[in-house]
Amino acid sequence: MGADSPIDVLIVGAGPVGLALALDLGQRGIRTTIIEQRSGPDTEIQAKASVLDERTMEYCRSLGIADTVVNAGYPEDLPGDTVFSTSLDGKYIGRLSMPSAKDRPVPPESSEMMRRCPQFLFDAVLSRAVAAQRMADIRYSTECIGCIQHSDGVTVLAKSSESREHEELRARYVIGCDGPASIIRKAVGIEFEGKDLGYSTSAIVNVDLSRYCTFGRAERYVFISPEGAWGNFTTIDGKKMWRFTVVGVTEKIDLSTFDIDHWLRRAIGCEDAEYIVVKMTQWRRSQYVADRFVDGRVFLAGDAAHVMSPTGGHGLNTGLGDARDLSWMLQGLLEGWGGESLINAYNIERRPIALRNCASSSRNFQIWKDRIGRDKVLENSPEADEQRRALGEQLAVTAAQEFQALGIALGYNYADSPLIVSDGSLAPPDEARTYIQTSRPGHRAPHVWLEDNKSTIDLFGKTFVLLRYEADPEEEQIISRAARQIGIPLVCVNLQGKSAQALYEYRNVLVRPDGMVAWRGNSLPRDIQGLLDQIRGALTVSTSS
Repeated sequence: MGADSPIDVLIVGAGPVGLALALDLGQRGIRTTIIEQRSGPDTEIQAKASVLDERTMEYCRSLGIADTVVNAGYPEDLPGDTVFSTSLDGKYIGRLSMPSAKDRPVPPESSEMMRRCPQFLFDAVLSRAVAAQRMADIRYSTECIGCIQHSDGVTVLAKSSESREHEELRARYVIGCDGPASIIRKAVGIEFEGKDLGYSTSAIVNVDLSRYCTFGRAERYVFISPEGAWGNFTTIDGKKMWRFTVVGVTEKIDLSTFDIDHWLRRAIGCEDAEYIVVKMTQWRRSQYVADRFVDGRVFLAGDAAHVMSPTGGHGLNTGLGDARDLSWMLQGLLEGWGGESLINAYNIERRPIALRNCASSSRNFQIWKDRIGRDKVLENSPEADEQRRALGEQLAVTAAQEFQALGIALGYNYADSPLIVSDGSLAPPDEARTYIQTSRPGHRAPHVWLEDNKSTIDLFGKTFVLLRYEADPEEEQIISRAARQIGIPLVCVNLQGKSAQALYEYRNVLVRPDGMVAWRGNSLPRDIQGLLDQIRGALTVSTSS
């Protein structure tokens, strides 16, 4: 690249979404530049995201970091239980049981199980992988202060946090991964639409809860009073570092005068409990989604595009889904085989998923605010015992929608995308806990174990894949030749085994690089060129967004 040549992809923000996108693009042979205002990788223990759902772990598998994530330091033997009680030594209400990663089987619908990996560990995994790959130039201590679009690219205005010098960076495409207060989003005039859900006050607390808890080990302890759920302990590192959250605060408060010790003693149930408050913060729980994820050559991903209540842990996973979808589209645009329709297709595909996941997160939060059937939880009586029992059963069922949401992780679809060739079939139900595998166009291609511990999911990631069984060999030659002429990366794979054939249903199933089904049929269409043009964004298709 010459001195005056633009950067192919400039990513603003070196958080997990920006790093994952760079790693993904690097696997495709595309170099990136990342600018980040922090002075280096974020290794400070923070009460941020920690749940990596099944789809994200499949993505990690594709990026070659799944084993590193598993061995990052979170204990495999900690049960994923959620305990409901009045305090750690108070009255027991109920429990949502979830075996530890060590004892929990991989779900039959996926090649991976949900994992916990605190963001300070996950960021480190991604940072090391990106550094080892050597396909990204990460410029720390560099702050984005604006951007200007041109017909053939974008100029990002940046400032060094150390020297305070300004510079202009020219790029063909810019990806805003710069968080809820995104400078990129504001610079191109994209609105952030949604609502605030109130404030929560959290503390990172170093404490050995096993000394005070009578309910056994768990990832989370939720405290209930007649006013509803008022606080919780959620593990950060699976050991002695916990996030303690007091919910129900409607206005911003002065943390210097907030008596966190009072609330900790109430939760622990011991006046002389030993603990260390490492850090305190108040944060605004909110639900916002950008009114569009694309403007010209500028794309938004992660928290720059959507923020949601952490109830469910969908925020980071949604952002990583953005990266997975966007990566192959950028590859097509940069290599020339992708059409201009790819740009708007990203918005059409990802924005509805953000809205869906935001709504799910907010529903989960509303459950915790419910006060019905809680008026006797602190009392000593047969009626109170019965209320606690019934409430515990109810909370376990509703909490499962939040913490065991396989349908949210795997069941989203892009059926309305202009890149998807509809066959008129009906979609399976989109439910939080239930996921039904389907080869319907627009949905995630089904997981089936093949041989040597290899999944069909492992076939996807780098190229388009045409899965075939009992199909005409001549058709394979025709579509392969047509793809080569356009430059589309495509491989044909013969699918073996009755279980795989039963799930995929059709003799030909065309899967995109992000693992989503683009088309299916028992024989190839007569207009193969038209099929390839549609899936690569080179065909104008009337569709609703």
